[in-house]
Amino acid sequence: MRPSANNISPIPSLLFVFSCLLLISPLSLFAQKDRIDTFIENSMSRERIAGFAVGIIKDGKVIKTKGYGYANLELNIPVTTSTVFKVGSISKHIIAVAILQFIQEGKLQLDDPATKFFPDAPPHWGKITIRHLLNHSSGLKRESPAFDPMAIQPDSFVIRAAYKDSLVFPTGSKWQYCNLGYFMLADIIRQISGKSFADYMKQEIFEKNGLMATRVTSLKDMVYGRANGYVNAGKDTVVNALNYVALRPSGAFLSNIDDMVKWEMLIQGGKILSRDNWDQMWTDTTTTGGIDNGVSFSYGYGWYVSTYKNRKVVYHGGVLPGFRAMYYRLPEERTTIIILTNSEPTDTRALGRELTDVVMDM
Repeated sequence: MRPSANNISPIPSLLFVFSCLLLISPLSLFAQKDRIDTFIENSMSRERIAGFAVGIIKDGKVIKTKGYGYANLELNIPVTTSTVFKVGSISKHIIAVAILQFIQEGKLQLDDPATKFFPDAPPHWGKITIRHLLNHSSGLKRESPAFDPMAIQPDSFVIRAAYKDSLVFPTGSKWQYCNLGYFMLADIIRQISGKSFADYMKQEIFEKNGLMATRVTSLKDMVYGRANGYVNAGKDTVVNALNYVALRPSGAFLSNIDDMVKWEMLIQGGKILSRDNWDQMWTDTTTTGGIDNGVSFSYGYGWYVSTYKNRKVVYHGGVLPGFRAMYYRLPEERTTIIILTNSEPTDTRALGRELTDVVMDM
């Protein structure tokens, strides 16, 4: 959905060029630029990205966290490492972590049927397991027919509305991206924990691990440092993006680069989950049949798995109106690129690959 033409205000060409120059973080004007700065600033100018935050870990060490451009164009608020962005479907692997915690604790099994938690589900849901929900092989349609991004609805309502839909394919026979499955996982977290999905994630995943800026999406609550989302609607024209009202478990969370880098270091340190369970998230995969950049890719528990220049890569993007994100990992090299932006369209997957080239060549 795009804003109507009546809401679009053209920006004079000269002003736009000047704004592009100002996308460079004020601090970087007085500091020596490195190759990463130059790459990001050139990319922002080319793709007309309002704000950009990056976190880079190489060989297990944090080598850069930095903000560029603007979190809010109207108020001239710059992006910093504490600026809070919508991370979209990067959220999926974090939900998968909560599920695997329950498995570690003996409260859940990967082969448990979904009907254990949705006993009134139709018979054709009978073969769907937790693993199928995690790796998008359930056969369920991508979205529930009841999902409305501009309405606050209980997850259980959205899930049960899909009971009437037939499966797209027999469970486990193929792969198809499915947001509905992550609504179901969020509701399973609620049922097992006895807490709301939002409270459980806040208390047991985020706060316990020092991720104090990471939280579920809310338009009502005060979120300090929140970035505004933007849409490039044509030459020299930028508009405010649509703001989803719904808490969407498939793209649930808000976070900043500081927290995302902490999260990556928890992964690399084998914290929260055992190392075997972390590894299982990107080794227990299903074939997608897709090709990305000329290479086939598979899907684990909230992660795509592929190769890039003979290196194993584990990654996931995030897409919501006005926001694009990318979490791009080279697990064998202990190297990770995390990108958060507040502009669409932005090809963060390509940026993740290209930035990886820069970092690995340094």
